[in-house]
Amino acid sequence: MPPKEEKQSLLAQGKQDAYGGADKLEETDPEEDLYYCGHLKSELFNTDHDTGLTSEEAARRLQIFGKNELAEKEDNKWTKLALEFVQPMPLMIWAAVLLELIEAILTGPEFWVDVIVLLVLQLLNVLVGFYEELQAGNAIAKLKESLKPEATVKRDGKFEVINATTIVPGDLCLLGAGGAIPADVKLCGGKTLQVDQAALTGESLPVTMYIGSVALMGSTVCRGEMEAIVSATGSETFFGKTATLINNVDEMAHFEKIFQQINVMLTSAGAFMVIVTFIMLVCRGSDVLETLSFCVVLLISSIPIAMRVVCTTTMALGCRALAAEKAIVARLSAVEELAGMSMLCSDKTGTLTKNVMELQEDLPLFAKGIEKHDVLVAAALAAKWKEPPKDALDTLVLGSIDLEPLDKYIQSDFMPFDPTIKRTEATIERPDGTKFKVTKGAPHVLLEMAHNCDEIKEEVEKKVFELATRGIRSLAVACTNTINGGWVFMGILTFLDPPRSDTKIVIQKAASFGVGIKMITGDHKAIAVEMCNMLGMGNNVLGADKLPVKKPEELDSLPLGRDYCPLVERCDGFAQVFPEHKYLIVQALRQGYETSPGNHHHHIVGMTKSDLLQEVCSPAR
Repeated sequence: MPPKEEKQSLLAQGKQDAYGGADKLEETDPEEDLYYCGHLKSELFNTDHDTGLTSEEAARRLQIFGKNELAEKEDNKWTKLALEFVQPMPLMIWAAVLLELIEAILTGPEFWVDVIVLLVLQLLNVLVGFYEELQAGNAIAKLKESLKPEATVKRDGKFEVINATTIVPGDLCLLGAGGAIPADVKLCGGKTLQVDQAALTGESLPVTMYIGSVALMGSTVCRGEMEAIVSATGSETFFGKTATLINNVDEMAHFEKIFQQINVMLTSAGAFMVIVTFIMLVCRGSDVLETLSFCVVLLISSIPIAMRVVCTTTMALGCRALAAEKAIVARLSAVEELAGMSMLCSDKTGTLTKNVMELQEDLPLFAKGIEKHDVLVAAALAAKWKEPPKDALDTLVLGSIDLEPLDKYIQSDFMPFDPTIKRTEATIERPDGTKFKVTKGAPHVLLEMAHNCDEIKEEVEKKVFELATRGIRSLAVACTNTINGGWVFMGILTFLDPPRSDTKIVIQKAASFGVGIKMITGDHKAIAVEMCNMLGMGNNVLGADKLPVKKPEELDSLPLGRDYCPLVERCDGFAQVFPEHKYLIVQALRQGYETSPGNHHHHIVGMTKSDLLQEVCSPAR
């Protein structure tokens, strides 16, 4: 991008003041066509706002569209247990049991003890691993059971709280502060809603939505209350379609591959040795039964029967160590994969950063005789400082100063934030009865209002451009001296979601262990570059527009890794990405390492499953 166009782009970004945020998903309806799952939308979503759906209609739609839950791969535990008995090493033990059984039948009962011992060994080997894996799965199941979401919907003319899994398309639901958005919905009643979309976009600040906006499953409501029509449920939601990409990953874990290879190698060698020995001894005239007994001993001693138990127990100990650090392990082999990881693609918001905007020390001033404290006081007066803050930015501003001295002022008029004019305004009465006005909002809006706009325009735009290039959000503050006086552009408050205190240390420690880290965020590229610089990760950040556009079925093909792995590997981070981009990034790296000579065994360990962090997850910080 030419320098002039880049500057215009960044200034435009600066015009998206701290109130606005990066509203990436607000205008994106996941289903714009006329049909939803073969049903006309005009009929499906034409719900009466006074009565909602009837219980009978809701039950009918539940039968048609299914439950509002993400499809998960469920393995039959008994089938899995049965398959454990037919692996190469268990088959060798079965062969030994069969030989001992033949010998016991032909010679006498004393050999039945050997048969029983071998059967106990077989059961022990299989059941120990199965039990530990089952325990890990049960921990996740119990966690999910305790986190069953609820939703408030209007059925038969009255609102009722139901299990969110029974929501159906066309349901009229009520969204309120603190609640999760249970499905993809279209807002249809109320004023505004502030929605936290960090899980989907990486955006630290809540996004303000209005009637007609689309809110997506996976988001949470921060403030406000609105009614909405459910537009998609379960796997048809934006979140569900993305989760389907992960669920389609179905391959054997690295540990299982190695274990299988060792099993096949040892059992093949053992079987060959036993067969050759048996033939040689029989040909030399040895007694068949004695030879058979000797071959059983040779067969059992040639295979490491306890290898499965030892490996499983070792990984189980690793699971317990992670549990002590408040991590839940859903799959035992994930412990080995995590230990062998050589590349980690990490979200920015809430993982590398605190996911909480903080007021920065940098506070540029543009009026004579004005100090930083004066700007903060004016910003506080431009809010409802005597009431609990209802806005994330007001919370930061009001928490930065002592509010008691402000009680001498009277707020005679207040205009809340208006997205059309991008500012708030308040009329304040001094103790002597004189009045003045204060406002805060987008820098470019307040700059145009300032009486000395021409004098400070170049300086303000330069500062806004600098802040935008660093990815720092800005909020301008202005005031008047009298009720009808000219506006004075006081200064600019700056906000940033800072790194966690331990992030930089962890990144350095990971690098010392040979683990590379790439940052992935839905935020603007400038914010990603600034964060990479702060964390010492480099500043080569790739925007999502530079990533290939692929259909889901094309993401598992090797040309993806061959063509794009070098591009992805060179980058330190990725910006403005959606969930499907994350899967693409991991797949490109993974496939590239698989096809790169010399890298296969070193790197693929950590990239074998793109959902590794689903298998080792931490619900608590």
